[in-house]
Amino acid sequence: MTDDEVRNAVLAFLEKRQKRFMINDIMKSLQKDHEELKKKQLKSVTSAMIQDGSLAYWSSGSTTYFSLPGLQPKEEKD
Repeated sequence: MTDDEVRNAVLAFLEKRQKRFMINDIMKSLQKDHEELKKKQLKSVTSAMIQDGSLAYWSSGSTTYFSLPGLQPKEEKD
């Protein structure tokens, strides 16, 4: 997979689901159709996407989540 194909696959995955995901969740979903994808390549592409603003991340301190920029997940009620 080229970096552009990975980029497009990540965007398609996030647009379809409209919420935050951990890198492992994105990886598992993309590997269903693209077994050759390596985590190192996915991390590299997602880092570039964060820098160019096409991807946003949020960290809880121990876990990092990725989403589309400007996405406001629904508030969870206790």
